This record gives sequence, C-alpha cells and structure tokens, in this order.
Amino acid sequence: MNLDGFQQADVLKTERIPLLGPEGEVHWHPTPQGVVLISQTCDIVQPTKAYLQVAPVVRLQPQQVKPAAKGAMPRYVAVPAVGVDAFADLDHVATVSKEHVALLVPERGVETTQDLRRFGMRVGRRFARFGFPDEVAYWLNPLKDQVVSKAGNVSSPLGRVLDEMVESLRLECDPGWESGAPYQLKLLVLVKAGLLPALDEGEIPSVPLALSQWLYDEGGKIMRKPAQVAERILGMSDSVDRYERQWLWEAFAESLAAVCRPKASAPPEAHDAVVDGEIGAEVATVQEVSYERILRSEEIDVEHLSPPLPR
Repeated sequence: MNLDGFQQADVLKTERIPLLGPEGEVHWHPTPQGVVLISQTCDIVQPTKAYLQVAPVVRLQPQQVKPAAKGAMPRYVAVPAVGVDAFADLDHVATVSKEHVALLVPERGVETTQDLRRFGMRVGRRFARFGFPDEVAYWLNPLKDQVVSKAGNVSSPLGRVLDEMVESLRLECDPGWESGAPYQLKLLVLVKAGLLPALDEGEIPSVPLALSQWLYDEGGKIMRKPAQVAERILGMSDSVDRYERQWLWEAFAESLAAVCRPKASAPPEAHDAVVDGEIGAEVATVQEVSYERILRSEEIDVEHLSPPLPR
C-alpha cells in the first residue's frame, strides 16, 4: 500500500476509530476532530507494513493548553498546525489498516522539522517514561499537588513563573537508581536563557543580608513558599543586583525541593527513602546543563506523579 506523502503527525478526517475492550470486543470511539498518525514516518511509507497507529485529535481547555504543550501532561501531544488547542490523545490509540488510511486525505499537523521532531519525541516519551520507585513517589506527590498543577495558571505568580520562565523540572539520582534506597536526590530546575546572571567561573556570590533574612531561617533553611519566591521574582526590575537575581532563583529551586516531603501517613520505607531526609536543589539555564546530565535525570510531570502502585 503506497502512502508516499503521508508522515507522522498528519491529521486525517474520520468520525470514529475501533478500540478493543477488555474481553476483546470492539468499541467505536468517536473522533469528531479527526485522528493524527502517531506511527513513525518510516513505518507509514514502508510498503511491508500493513497497519498504522492513530490517536484522536482533541481540543483542550485553555488552562490545559500551555502545560500540555510544554510536556507536563504526556497523555497529550501538540498538533499545532491545526490549532493551539489541538492535541493527540494518547490514551486512545487504535491500530488501523493502511488500506483505510489510503482512502483519506492527510493534513499536516506540524509545519516545521523542529515541531515534527518534538512530536515524535513526545509520543515516544509517553510510552517510555521512567517509573520512579514507589517510595520516591511519596516525596514527589506533594510537588504535583502544590506546584506542578499550577503550571498554566497565569493568574498566579507561581503559575506564571512555571509557564513563562521554567523549561523543565528534572530529578537527578546520584550515582543512579540502581543503587537502591536511600537515594541521593537533587531537583534540577531548568530556566530559560538570560534569566540567570553571568558569573565568573568559581564565583560564589554572598546573599544580600536583607534578602537572606527574608528567605532563610536562623538554621539556613528556606522558609518561603514557592509562590512567595515566584512573586518576588516577577517583581524584580531590570536593575536589580545580579547577586540578588541569582539567589532568588536559587531560593526558588530550594523552595520547590522543600515541598517534597512524604506525608506522615506514608509508610516507613518512604520516609527513609532519601539521604539525609531532604532533596537537594539546583537552578540552571538549559544551555548550562550538559547532555550527560539530561540523560541521567528524569523529567517530572503531572502524570509522572500518579499515586504509587498499581502501575
């Protein structure tokens, strides 16, 4: 079957797709917005392949669009060429024959090579995401409930910072997850280029006294909530001291890490799962982080932080 001219992320107009039920029965799932091809382009045009995978196109609510577009909701993958609110819903994937697809007219779901690459990566990530150990999930769930869920809510300072300034929240484990509990963990907050001041190598700025008193308690622990630090970040003028700018972002990362605490009702193995009973924090721009660190860290998103077990 010749499907030359079709590619991954193409949108097809069809009213329904077949989904298998628990007993092997077929349910017809409505697709009023059409479907998007999620198979790789090489499989689409390969004549020896008889079937393809498609997912429904859905329109998300305004408050969901930005976090979903940033990858915080891996169930949804953006199809920007057909609308800023258009996404492939990967919770309902169907296998269809190429003979049926050949009867339809493809519409480009992405317009640039960069968007096509991002689409493929997001589809792959949905089915290959790292599963955090169950005891670690107890530490991360408060981050979901209090922080990550605010992404896209531009009416709050925290939502604006997460949406407009933060590229990714990632979790590092040193030396690696295979070492077992207790884990040495660090929350890596990646922000957009230009938000952190340029510091000389080895330069360690002192915290301005007034800022230190506002941010930290007498023991040097962060005492401000992420929303409070976010509000102060948004209030910074262009002329603010570069050391103050650096320390506000450092404190923002620390405040996010401080949220990561298991509830008292969590099992004992959860409370003992992290070295020294706390997760470290670091802030950096996307340009500063090495590819090696990206490979050995895991992105944190809303759906990543589902309750522990069953998986």
